[in-house]
Amino acid sequence: MGAQVRPALSVVIVNWNTRQLLRDCLEAVLADPASGQWEVWVVDNASADGSPQMVREDFPQVKLLVSPQNLGFSRGNNLALERAEGEYLLLLNSDTRVEPGALGGLVDFMATHPRIGAAGPMLLNADGSLQLSCGVAPSLRSEIVHKLLLHRLFPFFKLAGWDHRSPRAVGWVSGACLLVRRQALEEVGPLDPAIYMCCEDLEWCLRLTKRGWQVYYYPFSRVVHLEGQSIGKNLGEMLVVSQQSLFYLFQKHFGRGALLFLRLLTLVEMGLRSAAWSAFTLCFPARRAEGLQRLRAYRQILGRSLFDRAYWSPMSIPKDKGGSEN
Repeated sequence: MGAQVRPALSVVIVNWNTRQLLRDCLEAVLADPASGQWEVWVVDNASADGSPQMVREDFPQVKLLVSPQNLGFSRGNNLALERAEGEYLLLLNSDTRVEPGALGGLVDFMATHPRIGAAGPMLLNADGSLQLSCGVAPSLRSEIVHKLLLHRLFPFFKLAGWDHRSPRAVGWVSGACLLVRRQALEEVGPLDPAIYMCCEDLEWCLRLTKRGWQVYYYPFSRVVHLEGQSIGKNLGEMLVVSQQSLFYLFQKHFGRGALLFLRLLTLVEMGLRSAAWSAFTLCFPARRAEGLQRLRAYRQILGRSLFDRAYWSPMSIPKDKGGSEN
């Protein structure tokens, strides 16, 4: 018998209670003529909507891993990444629809540029408009702008002033559809399991660029992303977790001084956002439910950034001493 041929691409999809979205995502991936050379993994994070049964019955060619608990985005993806055999490995959200040829085009682009460690396609909203999905590496400069709510005046973090029509080296690409080279993965390691969700793509891209790999945006591959479908009903929790993930990233990559400055900026930001959304909710009653979710989250972030060391300095609390799972 000949040696087993490595798949050209391993597609990894983490699912949590998005059964119909997952079905549509898998149908789009497997409809690609090149999918016969790929392997597709689904990691189900303890869904209660029948997602695993649907995959087993309707997509028997898909490799399914079912977790008895919600592992979050990073650990869920890592569960499949450590088993996947592709030369290239793709993180793909369940709320995406890949266009025919998009994934193959992304692989071909990386294959002809050996110093690119990770790349992302053009992401589109459901109406076909551009979704900003890449940008400069996170820094204190970018957070000063963001947390003082100046990002609309200075939209450089997501490169909003650029037309996004040509390939470009960037600091990060979105984990909604992120292709990584196996050699780069083996060199820098998988997603950081300490990040439950949010910022895991930024942190991964930071590690790649620190090791000399390039990260690229490639607009000639296009993917529709129905952003936030799996977390929309948990917006408040997502905001709280996202801020803790950002604290973790800054503590890990930029040190304690940057962390403390970020903490101060966060206190200012929560005050500004609370005032803005209080006024917005009064003026636009139709957005009241969202506004109340946000205001509760802002109060929680403010309180925990002041008094909960395990929240604002997560790396300093040993996991066996009651620290957050982030």
